[in-house]
Amino acid sequence: MGIWIAAGIVLVLLAVLFGAAGFFFRFAILRAKKERTDEEYEEGNSIWNPFRERMREAQSWIHQHTAEHVSMVSFDGLKLSALYLPAETAQPKGTMIVMHGYRSLATIDFALEAEFLHSLGYRLLIPYQRAHGESEGKYITYGVRERFDCRDWARYAQERFGTRQNIFLMGISMGASTVLMASGLELPDTVRGIVADCGFTSPWDIMAHVAKRDFKLPAFPLLYALDLLARIIAGFGLREADTRRALQKNTRPVLFLHGREDDFVPLRMTEENSRACKAEQELYLVRGAGHAQSFARDTAGCEEKIRTFVRRWEK
Repeated sequence: MGIWIAAGIVLVLLAVLFGAAGFFFRFAILRAKKERTDEEYEEGNSIWNPFRERMREAQSWIHQHTAEHVSMVSFDGLKLSALYLPAETAQPKGTMIVMHGYRSLATIDFALEAEFLHSLGYRLLIPYQRAHGESEGKYITYGVRERFDCRDWARYAQERFGTRQNIFLMGISMGASTVLMASGLELPDTVRGIVADCGFTSPWDIMAHVAKRDFKLPAFPLLYALDLLARIIAGFGLREADTRRALQKNTRPVLFLHGREDDFVPLRMTEENSRACKAEQELYLVRGAGHAQSFARDTAGCEEKIRTFVRRWEK
């Protein structure tokens, strides 16, 4: 009798555990039924709301300068889309590929930076990450599969615009983790450097942080159950890719940016990335900046850091 009671208790606990893991899977990994739009910054709880007037003008600039909606097929068969903004100079310096963050759009995350990056003499390629915006995909994999998409956008840029150019990879939040994870892959020789703003270290680490911060839940046993669901349903593991492992292989220079008041992706994660990086690097921290707000809070400082970094490493 006691064995059956114990077995019943175990089954109930497993049902609760996998029920919680299922909730987190839908919350964190499954593509949103209602996705964000360019106007997301108008919402009072948006991190971009304090900069709404600048955002409105910046997004208008992006749409006015978008010449094409380009696409490619990912390594696993998804149609991925991007905005293409040609350079306004007869001899462009190259291509900036900018990767947006989790459940966002590049027309949000990079709105305030786009015109500045363009002014450096570069064409812009602004992808919608898989399972976001105009790109196909059902699951967000936190850089595990997105790193290959980033690599393939770099290949697309080299094939389309040639080998006599400079390519820089840039990302914010999950986009930063994407470009950092891509740094451990075989990238085109034309990729000169990487700018990573507030990237996390791995899917496991950021989910553990959010579970503890927002739901007061420990990583064990929740993340172990979530990892199992992610592997079975979405085909990826929460520890399958890690920025620190990639950066130990990386040979390209990296500029790390992070807001000191970021409570979504902790500053310690960028500091861990910086310590892991074996290539030349620089770390720039912005006081008063919350998550992904470094450029918005310290525009002049970030512009100077990015301009100096790009000019130093372009050929």
